[in-house]
Amino acid sequence: MTDRLRDIDAILRDRLAATQAIAEANTEQMRLNQKASGMMVLEMKDARDGVTDSEHEAAMARNAAALDDNLHRITRLEQALSSLDEELAAAVRKDS
Repeated sequence: MTDRLRDIDAILRDRLAATQAIAEANTEQMRLNQKASGMMVLEMKDARDGVTDSEHEAAMARNAAALDDNLHRITRLEQALSSLDEELAAAVRKDS
């Protein structure tokens, strides 16, 4: 197996793409958190008013699942970014 390193420019392009994907996933996480907060307010209002609506609970469960899935996506993207950083460091050392 050859231990050939990729070009630094290629690594930096991949790193930029990973950084952009993390930013998008973080934006989605913030949106989902805001949605969860809004649903919690509606749930508290319904509880105060004595209203029971299973649709709120189903929507909250779907949003919680989306939050969890997106958090796993962020973790995978951050791991990929870390690998790219290691690859970049190795490529820079090779070029030095």
